[in-house]
Amino acid sequence: MSEKNKGMLADVAIYAVAFAIGAVPFYMIGNMFIAAAVFTALATVLVFAASCALKDVSVYDPYWSVAPVVILLLCMIKYGYWNVNSFILLAVVTVWAARLTGNWYITYKGIGQEDWRYAQYRQKCSKPVFYLISFFGLHFVPTVVVYLGLVSGLLSIQQTRFAPLSIIGIAVMLGAVLLELLSDTAIHKFLREHRGEKRTCDISVWRYSRHPNYLGEMSFWTGMYIYFVPLYPDKWYLGLGFLTIIALFLSVSIPMMEKHNMERRVDYAEYRSRTSVLLLLPPKK
Repeated sequence: MSEKNKGMLADVAIYAVAFAIGAVPFYMIGNMFIAAAVFTALATVLVFAASCALKDVSVYDPYWSVAPVVILLLCMIKYGYWNVNSFILLAVVTVWAARLTGNWYITYKGIGQEDWRYAQYRQKCSKPVFYLISFFGLHFVPTVVVYLGLVSGLLSIQQTRFAPLSIIGIAVMLGAVLLELLSDTAIHKFLREHRGEKRTCDISVWRYSRHPNYLGEMSFWTGMYIYFVPLYPDKWYLGLGFLTIIALFLSVSIPMMEKHNMERRVDYAEYRSRTSVLLLLPPKK
């Protein structure tokens, strides 16, 4: 069996145990939002423990895409939210999760093949400091922001009526998934054809944005909020948690990737001078 398949089996087992244990307090708590928060917090702690045991923080990587589907489905089952909004959101979130998890699988190599960002922290920090960064920064913060982004979805599935303006939110979410798919397809193709050349991908949507995949991710959660607002126009502020996801990308993910690419791509400075950092804009001449 390949290292990739061994790692996949280990990850499936870890997540099955984490979600099963997290579901116990979930079914004991009456308030949906508290129950979902306890579920995702406990599951994250268990995934963190597994990542420590295996010395691989990348064990957490699928959590971002898998957990929202599980949380939505559990809430629908326990609280009986079987309505048009719950079915639409579950379907759209599942499409998003399938694409994101599929992209993770394509690049996955197996247990121990840690993402460069995690390996960087592991090399630079002492063990106690690294474990603190790993738990709070690399595990718990992403879990919290995803939960906050999902709040608008959890509120939406409680509403039995469908708001026509929510169609805009559906379009934004599906458009975001398409953008991410185009981004991933283009960069995988480019890297296959130019492996080892240390060149920057500047084809397809990468010609118009240095981070179209991040733009797609931020747009997806924005679309979920747009879906929510017409259902609760007088409580629009309750769904603003998605802004923490945008803040995370703008303050952490993009700056780290920019620095990383400047160090490893020989033409990145030139590419950077003519290409928009995030929005899809015509390249500068």
